[in-house]
Amino acid sequence: MSAKYFAKEIYLEDRIIYNGSVEVENERIVGVAEEPAGAEPCFEKIFPGFIDMHMHGGDGHDVMEPTYEAIDAVSRYKLREGVTSFVPAPITAPMDEIRAAVSNLAAATEKGVGGAKILGIFLEGPYICVKYKGAHEERYIRSVSQTEIDGLIALGRGRVKSVAVAPELPGALDVIKHLVAQGVKVSLGHSAGTYDEIIAGIDAGGSIAIHTYNAMSPLTHRAPGMVGAVLTDDRIYGEMICDLIHLHPAAMKVICRAKGAKVVLVTDCMSAGGLPEGSYALGGQSVVVKDGAARLPDGVLAGSVLDMLTAVKNAVASVGVSLFDAVKMATINPAKAVGENDIGSIAPGKIADIVCMGEDMKIRQVLTNGSVRWRPV
Repeated sequence: MSAKYFAKEIYLEDRIIYNGSVEVENERIVGVAEEPAGAEPCFEKIFPGFIDMHMHGGDGHDVMEPTYEAIDAVSRYKLREGVTSFVPAPITAPMDEIRAAVSNLAAATEKGVGGAKILGIFLEGPYICVKYKGAHEERYIRSVSQTEIDGLIALGRGRVKSVAVAPELPGALDVIKHLVAQGVKVSLGHSAGTYDEIIAGIDAGGSIAIHTYNAMSPLTHRAPGMVGAVLTDDRIYGEMICDLIHLHPAAMKVICRAKGAKVVLVTDCMSAGGLPEGSYALGGQSVVVKDGAARLPDGVLAGSVLDMLTAVKNAVASVGVSLFDAVKMATINPAKAVGENDIGSIAPGKIADIVCMGEDMKIRQVLTNGSVRWRPV
């Protein structure tokens, strides 16, 4: 069965088509074309489905909750913000809780969820640096262990997409090489590493920087730190939490100017996403959401309540990025960062994950695998 979707603007990877259409047959895009003058557009804009490659929950649920229902609820929440694929991220916790989360996420992925698709699992902890632990509980941070990580990967039944490693830790470089050889992406961050130590981590295969600037050694004029390495090495993608709380707009402008197509918008959203301010949890820790910020009782930021559409809008309005580039930061850039070739752009042959926009940048409908999966009530 085929369907055609018309819009005033269709955002491709390399250009915008004006007054065009996207034709979908079964699960894939089979055609993208300009329409004759006078054709009536159904939508203002059509974007590829957003991809959130670093998030922790939403709609009152944490991705570490060991039930299918929790993960399904998170996937449905993500769909409402235009996200068609996401990578849930368990954080530092007791190892039995991490194992339970990995097993549950793998099972939910295999069963299939009712909203945005699960691309894989991102283990953001526990192999990180105490100094830049952020909201991770220090008592559960562990030494880098290839055997232990291999066990988690086996438990994930091929679903572990990325593992966070602070590259300055003993044995980290060998583990990074080992993971990359297995096809697992390595995300560098929560690190006190020097510039040289971070470059060594990139040389070993680290390809993603976790929430650039946040929880990493800073850039100074004689000690460039991890920030300096990320901004100057073209091999590594830089995540950016564009909620105007984690980063000043000027700092984000620096990322965009330095990294270009290697900038990836992420939400780092926790369980309070989409809900009123109040008390919630992140990986078992108490978090208070107030004035748009999620914080531990000591004031440390604990993820965000950001949604991906707001991140795109903020990148345009506050950072000065074009809408075309902001959309790429939420679609094709993360697809490339996590090694997904079938999604992230609108082109014949690609999976039909599409977001159809109305006036004032409001989502009118979201498609995954060629089927309309969500419309506003």
